[in-house]
Amino acid sequence: MRRMAALLVVVIGFAVLLRGQKVEKEGKAWLDVNTDTPALNVTGVWEGGEDWGKVSLNQREGDRKIIGTGEEWDISGAVSGKDVYLLFSYKDKVGYSAKLTADGPSQLIGVYARGILSSRSKTRVIRLIK
Repeated sequence: MRRMAALLVVVIGFAVLLRGQKVEKEGKAWLDVNTDTPALNVTGVWEGGEDWGKVSLNQREGDRKIIGTGEEWDISGAVSGKDVYLLFSYKDKVGYSAKLTADGPSQLIGVYARGILSSRSKTRVIRLIK
């Protein structure tokens, strides 16, 4: 199981490097478009099931900016209204992005895609439970 997990990290890391989207450039631009006043705070440890495992998010009270970690990822993001935008990166390269909406105080539901999420992205469902 550990050998498979290590191989998965290498494959993901390689795929991330091929995409070339950087957190500080394309990622920041994607997050900055969503500027509504945050209507929730997502600080805490969230469970993302088999796909994402444990995801730890931190958001200062009243701030829209999110930082965190998850399995093999660095996470950055923003809260805009009741929507949560997350970037999953490795060495400043965007691997995945997600848009989630609060479904009660302890559940976020939405979609994620490789690279920066767009209207043309092939998406999958993501659910985080606190």
